[in-house]
Amino acid sequence: MRMNVFARAGLAAGLVALATGTTVAGAAEVRVIASNPQGSVFYSASVTVGKILNEKLNMQVRVQPMGGSSTYIPLLNRGEVDFGLTNVDDSVKAYKGAGHFKRANPNMRLMVALFPLTLGIIVPADSPIQKVADLKGKRMPSGYRSQVTGVVLQNAVLWNGGLTMKDIRPVPAPSLFAGVDLLAEGKVDAATISIGTAQGQRAHAELSSRGGIRFLNLDGSPNGVAAIRKYLPARSATVQPAKNRIGIVGPTTIMTYTIFLTTNDKMPEDVVYNLVRTLSVSKAEMVKGTPALAGFDPSRMAEEIGVPWHPGAIRFYKEKAQWPPRD
Repeated sequence: MRMNVFARAGLAAGLVALATGTTVAGAAEVRVIASNPQGSVFYSASVTVGKILNEKLNMQVRVQPMGGSSTYIPLLNRGEVDFGLTNVDDSVKAYKGAGHFKRANPNMRLMVALFPLTLGIIVPADSPIQKVADLKGKRMPSGYRSQVTGVVLQNAVLWNGGLTMKDIRPVPAPSLFAGVDLLAEGKVDAATISIGTAQGQRAHAELSSRGGIRFLNLDGSPNGVAAIRKYLPARSATVQPAKNRIGIVGPTTIMTYTIFLTTNDKMPEDVVYNLVRTLSVSKAEMVKGTPALAGFDPSRMAEEIGVPWHPGAIRFYKEKAQWPPRD
């Protein structure tokens, strides 16, 4: 079943091989990590994790980029892909069959609270837009048919400034990443994206005549965080300018939420146990692979969100006194 799915998705062209010196034909089994498109933080984190598992566990891992987690979570639930990165909102709603997930995905199992992902709204650096409330009546990407979670994420940051999607002028885009491309092309006035994405870097370069891109400050007050939490379990954080934080021009408050490495109940317990144990001692390699993984905390790899954890992960966390997980 797994290979039929990937044949239809263009396996030969789409999979990025991480193992070296071994052909697929000669491998006992290839584990597949489904991810967001190339250039996304999910993709770079998936490649990094796959490389570590290949080098330290001799596990053949390939990364399959797809439109978004709403596309690959049903495949993960059915066991047609092995692993995938899922944000906290998608994890909860997909498991229950809530929100934009029309069917429950009861076979999902969490393995690792991998890192906190940042999210904010970007505008051209010379834009008169200074805060979220200034976006009223402005053009923004919308729709996000291939990345439905983008609707939830954008609603959260807009509501932080007292706005809804009804307050902006919608411009259809298949994903948040495509929305950033629209900003670079001058077709929208603002877009929603994470810090450090390739799309943001391209937009920064293409908007160089306008000073590049700039992230708006979100409201980090208790009321502002409560507004965000109307849409998803997230929190605020203030980040400082850094070389790898394109668009952060001063101390900037953004939204953060947890990203999990997820599998399904068909994955053998020993495979998950060894995977989790390996990642727990691999932070240096993870950060070297992608800066987003700097937020990985080996002392807090489990988090309670109402989605079951895989028995192999639970076994490891009990050994490390990280079980039961904190909220």
